[in-house]
Amino acid sequence: MRTRKIFIIFFLLMFSVNAQVLAGEGLTGREIIEKMETVTSVKDMQAEMVMRIIHRSGKERIRELKTASSENDAGVEKSLIRFLSPADVRGTGFLSIDRPNGADEQYLYLPALGKPRRLSSEERGGSFMGSDLSYEDLSPTIDDYTYTLISTEEIGGKEVYVVESQPVSAKVRSDVGFAQKIYWIRKDIMTLIKAEFADSSGTVIKLMEVSQIKQIEGKFWLGTKIDIKDLEDGSRTVLEYRNIEINSGLTDNYFTIRQLTRPL
Repeated sequence: MRTRKIFIIFFLLMFSVNAQVLAGEGLTGREIIEKMETVTSVKDMQAEMVMRIIHRSGKERIRELKTASSENDAGVEKSLIRFLSPADVRGTGFLSIDRPNGADEQYLYLPALGKPRRLSSEERGGSFMGSDLSYEDLSPTIDDYTYTLISTEEIGGKEVYVVESQPVSAKVRSDVGFAQKIYWIRKDIMTLIKAEFADSSGTVIKLMEVSQIKQIEGKFWLGTKIDIKDLEDGSRTVLEYRNIEINSGLTDNYFTIRQLTRPL
């Protein structure tokens, strides 16, 4: 069983086949991502999260969330995010259902509206609740990208793979709002430590950096503090995981519209 970790998790598992191989490494970009997925094999994961949204002016908003993700025997990956505080966003939620056949679903629930709204593909690049995360970051569509291993580097004394990702079509580029991503993945623990998002001219428009990595119950390594910067707007979003719990027995019944809209 393998679970796609929420957010950030979210940018770890966007896969598609690519045949290009880096000389001397013997691995394709796809194979590197598959290895990264393999070392994070768990049935489910729950965690609390603190989200700090820092505007260009310096104004800061702090939000507390609860997140959960799971994958069932059929390979359907599900994730649920609920906002706990402050009061003006409490109860807001996001539900993602990713199926192997591509029939994916994403729902946003705002308590003030009284019912969830299914998101369209054109909204994938939109801001998630005023943060520097997009809906695509939370739940990427695996077949919408190709991957190429372009080099290896050393960062902080650790060797990393550098993997390039590109949308497969102009429509996907338009929907997600970028033309290229570059990922830096530590070779020793197969964990993402940095990602750049660029436009069609190659200009980097968003930067993600992992400043804290922890080993979870001796099973895998997870980026537990992540800084996302919008280089065009000048804003930042800092995510920090707390109280992480794995293999707690979550079932498909937890990842439903009913659970999404349940009062907290």
